Amino acid sequence: MKNTHETNQTSIFKNGEKVEWGGFLNEFLWICAGVNRRVLRQCPTDYAKYAGVGGTILFTAILASISGGYAIYKVFADEILNKVTNMYETDTHAVIIAAVFGVIWGLMIFNLDRFMVNTMYSDGTHRITSEEWKGARPRLVLAVFIGIVISTPIELRLFKDKIGLEVRSAQKDALSKMDEKQQYIKKMISKLEEQKSENNQRVDEKREERAKIEDQAYKEATGTGGSGKVGIGIYTKQLQQRAENLQREVNRLQDEADRANAAIDTQLDKYYSQLNEHTIDDNVAAKSMKGFCAELDALNTITNPFTDFGLFLARILIMFLFVAIEVIPTLFKLMMIDGPYDAILKAEKHRVRVLSDKRISDINDEINTEVQISTKKNQERLEAELLANKKVMEQIATAQAELLQTAIEAWRKEELAKIKDNPSEYIQTNNKV
Repeated sequence: MKNTHETNQTSIFKNGEKVEWGGFLNEFLWICAGVNRRVLRQCPTDYAKYAGVGGTILFTAILASISGGYAIYKVFADEILNKVTNMYETDTHAVIIAAVFGVIWGLMIFNLDRFMVNTMYSDGTHRITSEEWKGARPRLVLAVFIGIVISTPIELRLFKDKIGLEVRSAQKDALSKMDEKQQYIKKMISKLEEQKSENNQRVDEKREERAKIEDQAYKEATGTGGSGKVGIGIYTKQLQQRAENLQREVNRLQDEADRANAAIDTQLDKYYSQLNEHTIDDNVAAKSMKGFCAELDALNTITNPFTDFGLFLARILIMFLFVAIEVIPTLFKLMMIDGPYDAILKAEKHRVRVLSDKRISDINDEINTEVQISTKKNQERLEAELLANKKVMEQIATAQAELLQTAIEAWRKEELAKIKDNPSEYIQTNNKV
């Protein structure tokens, strides 16, 4: 019986020949659509309909795989310059990562689309009712989101030339601003170095002046200059006093210069540190203004409706195209009219549901029967125990009555014997009692 049922489910007769295979392409697309192939093989009129659903799901997954792989490649790829040809080469490591991620991403989108299409409620008519809209709303939102995610990397590729120009322009502007900042820091460093040099120069000038005065005093004292007289005269003493005053002035200026230069050195250290940080930031910025994020920012800039409405419209149309590709299977599912496949599938679901309900009912009956049998057994056991207890109690009561009767008879005989032996004493004893 089971084999006959399976034969009816897996094959039909067409022109007197058994049909068990819908063709490799149909079978593959049916798998993508997530249909019950055993049932669908019985409905040739529905072959194309569900092959179309499967094809839409398949090609959406392929586009998602390409889009996700390209996006990941842009994230992980490094520019490798061939010194011989002076051209950039493909980053093989990034290609491998992108290929693996693209396959995984495509399979995930494939599974999501397949799940959404096969779990949606449809009343089997070409009209989309309010109940169908309520059930499809979360799936449509998810489909729109997936469509936008898939379309973005494709847009980056399509607008690659414009994006490249915008990225290079942004790099130049950013580097120009950073260069202005560096120039300002260098200017401040130069200014501080000049102040430090001026402070030291004032001390050196005063020290040179003192040295000249000391030299004049020495020559005056030795007779090699000035008046030509040997010995320390009034003029020599005046020169020595002036030299001492200049030395005190040198010491004062030196102290002031040391304090000022210490403050300047602190500021110089700060500016040199900033200059070093900006140099590092330049290198980081030059690298950060490349890759996926930079291109995405450039895409948003060049497709600004207030900047270039044509590019904005082109981007919107591309995005709507991928959103439509993602949403179409869901809408088709809502608008598809039930065919033979759906009728057989509903009948099969109904049969399975009825059999399941019958099985549940049978299980409930079995459990109820077992409960009733167990209750009956417990009741009979209780009645038997009560009956046995009743008989035991009756036997105990009978035995007690017999024993009491025997005791009374024995007591009677003893009393009669006492009366026979001595009636007077028996009467007196009873009277005292």
